[in-house]
Amino acid sequence: MIRFPHRLPAFYLAACSPESLAPKKCTKPAQRRAWHTLRNSEKKAYLDAEACVMKTPSKIAIPGARSQFDELVAIHQLIALTIHSTGVFLPWHRWYLNLHEVMLKGCGYTGATPYWDEIRDATLVNIISSAIYDPVTGFGGGGVAPTYCTTTGPFANYTNSIGPNYLATDGCIGRNFVGNPLREMNATAEANRCMTLTTYDEAWVCIYMIPHLAGRISMSSLRPDPLTSPTEPAFYMHHAYVDKMWWDWQEKGPPQLTLGGRKTQPAGPRAGLPRDPRQQGGGVGAHLRGPVGRAAAVDPGRHGGRTWQRGDAEPHPHFVRPHPRRHIPDATVRDVMDTRGGYLCYEYV
Repeated sequence: MIRFPHRLPAFYLAACSPESLAPKKCTKPAQRRAWHTLRNSEKKAYLDAEACVMKTPSKIAIPGARSQFDELVAIHQLIALTIHSTGVFLPWHRWYLNLHEVMLKGCGYTGATPYWDEIRDATLVNIISSAIYDPVTGFGGGGVAPTYCTTTGPFANYTNSIGPNYLATDGCIGRNFVGNPLREMNATAEANRCMTLTTYDEAWVCIYMIPHLAGRISMSSLRPDPLTSPTEPAFYMHHAYVDKMWWDWQEKGPPQLTLGGRKTQPAGPRAGLPRDPRQQGGGVGAHLRGPVGRAAAVDPGRHGGRTWQRGDAEPHPHFVRPHPRRHIPDATVRDVMDTRGGYLCYEYV
């Protein structure tokens, strides 16, 4: 078994001082519950906080980002090639959910991050029937052709400025619901199979494939590229479910708190990821247009004295340099392996 002490980059200005968010002993873990079990008042509190993050002005010079929500999307966009199809997929997104929760709390949210119970919703004929997409107490529904911009719910009039792919352009939250991918892709059986696996190398690949990808498809986003999928607010519910799957697997028997196997996954699963822009000629960001191209150009192409390789399990801060002040403290992969370890303090119920 191999432990990876690599740093997870934190890119954001502090909503409060880093010292106040320093790791502490976890004595009372927050309880992350399924969205459909929350009271309507709890759902409203979460949605109101998300809308607040979308309106809170950006504080970091990430070109194209106007709000803190844009910043959140942009960092996923700009380092997507190092946090997907690699063994760091699960720990990085766990850190990312924590960053998102800190932003919500900066907008007055006092609850824990909920998760989308995708096993429960895999029984539905149409995914639009999920409580997640309730037009009043959920994230709203779909739209109509040609834009499919959502016309119901709290995000009906929201305009995001990041994406698609490596671009920075304005767009709505567009959804076109067709059937139920969770049901059609047999996500429940695959999720159950993942729980039977005994090594991290096996488990992360299993979770990444059908459970993760079926959930992404179920968001029915019209910006389906993996780079800017966080523009869809339901993304965070889905990834909390993915994190819960990993947590459930870790809870089996002896605590599974290490990453096993190779540091790199050069032949790991791919889900339509574009090529590394630095491998397309003309220098870093040369093929990218507009603000994102300028953001990409800050990367020197090396980190820690060695050239980055596709599939590297370390989430290098490529494209954007860490800012000296942050929303949350720097973390290592080891820091986020245990959700009750102090840096994090939560559990799923």
